[in-house]
Amino acid sequence: MQESANKKTRKFGNVNEMPIKDRPIRFSVACNFEPELITKVSPYPVYELYGKLTTDYFGGGRPSFYLPKVDKPALASYVKQMHDQGMEFNYLLNSSSMNNVEFTTEGQRQLAKLLDWLTEIEVDSITVSNLFFLRAIKKNYPHFKVRISAHRETDNARKVRFWEDNGADCVVISETTIHREFKILQAMRDAVKIDLSLIVNNWCRQDCAIASNHAVLLSNASRRGKQNFPLDYCSVYCNAYRLEEPVNYIRANWIRPEDLHYYIDMGYTNFKIVERNTPTDILAMRVRAYNNQRYDGNLLDIVQNYAYPASSFKTKQEKDYFSVKRMAKYFFKPTQVNLTKFPEIVQYGKLASMLYPREGDNPVYIDNRKLDGFLERFEKLGCEELDCEACRYCHNWADKSVHFDPAWRKNMSETFDNLLDDLHSGSLWEPYFTSVRRMVANKIKGKNAEEAIENQRIIGGEALPNAQNRMLDNQPVFPKGWACANPKPENAVSVGNEGPMPEEMVPEK
Repeated sequence: MQESANKKTRKFGNVNEMPIKDRPIRFSVACNFEPELITKVSPYPVYELYGKLTTDYFGGGRPSFYLPKVDKPALASYVKQMHDQGMEFNYLLNSSSMNNVEFTTEGQRQLAKLLDWLTEIEVDSITVSNLFFLRAIKKNYPHFKVRISAHRETDNARKVRFWEDNGADCVVISETTIHREFKILQAMRDAVKIDLSLIVNNWCRQDCAIASNHAVLLSNASRRGKQNFPLDYCSVYCNAYRLEEPVNYIRANWIRPEDLHYYIDMGYTNFKIVERNTPTDILAMRVRAYNNQRYDGNLLDIVQNYAYPASSFKTKQEKDYFSVKRMAKYFFKPTQVNLTKFPEIVQYGKLASMLYPREGDNPVYIDNRKLDGFLERFEKLGCEELDCEACRYCHNWADKSVHFDPAWRKNMSETFDNLLDDLHSGSLWEPYFTSVRRMVANKIKGKNAEEAIENQRIIGGEALPNAQNRMLDNQPVFPKGWACANPKPENAVSVGNEGPMPEEMVPEK
């Protein structure tokens, strides 16, 4: 395809043609399709925004209810606006599961239809999650640059060579495994010439055992007409896990802005900033923080993918994330889930600020300044060859840097235990008559909800039912009381609502 005039004015050329040492530091940023986002990030080395239609035939890496509402005309218009500012657009075709429709006549027709349209609106690149899409696009639509999704868990030199050998232009490194395995990262960078991208503000648990399951779950929740009840079970579970064992806030695979230089020194210059449901002001704040390589505040302000302050939702589209109409569209499915149990999901969504904007301050505070020096140890020693319980390096950092509102933590733990118990027991899907009969029987026996909550364990609850049996050298190692039990300092205030606005948090250089 002949290069259009506006592509010649893009901020950066083909970096794969440059020596690795000469490649500029640049950012790929999540797209919420707010026009103001383009204006706010264009002064920085943001070379692209990435996103997709709210739903399409194949789906992607995030559920539709989580994404901004955008149709084909809106996306086409947005791509043009980006090109006018010298930025590129990356379309996500990164579903991890499509029920094998890609290997059918109808699936191939739909793929060609989508790629023809993406060609027409001059999308620059496409992110995929499987080899077949990579090879098919390169053969039939060679004008597209093709990127490999982080969901493919590329975490060593052999894997990244495989993708380069098959024609990939860029690989997004695994978001759950090796951000602190410096020797492996260096070997990967030395192995190939193609661009390698690191997600800087992902907070998934390190070496997550259910990451692949989560990718499939999310994919199925973004396919047109195939979503069913879109409960993000993995997210519910992992947030409960994180609350019960707070070290997971610290050993997550985020990269602090202050620590970006470690990766730049290894030759990594392409950094990806998430998430696509983030309000414009928060996204712009994150870009500034990573560009300036410093953030003074709550680490969760830049890595948490929910609990955004209500004050940051300004436009109609941003506020529509939490409309009753949107909630009903995706979650009101009386034939698929027992709606007598739905209030528990609503309670979870409110208390965690997952399905609602955050009112007040963030109940979890991680002082980013207290993590200065945290990464130095990883220059010499990684984690893959160690048992975390024997090492306890991250545990010690968590004890001094992670703070909770104690009342919120207790309420949130009880909410998680109730919701997970209903999920694991199957009562969330039981017939309505069975629910009524059980509730009446419990009332007669005096087993009301308050008594049930009191009988549940707060630590080692539904997320980690056997944690109390965790042993090291024949000694129990799981805490009997709250880990990271220090309450939030009085002056610890997160961005927005009760704290400073995003534009105040990271001043311009």
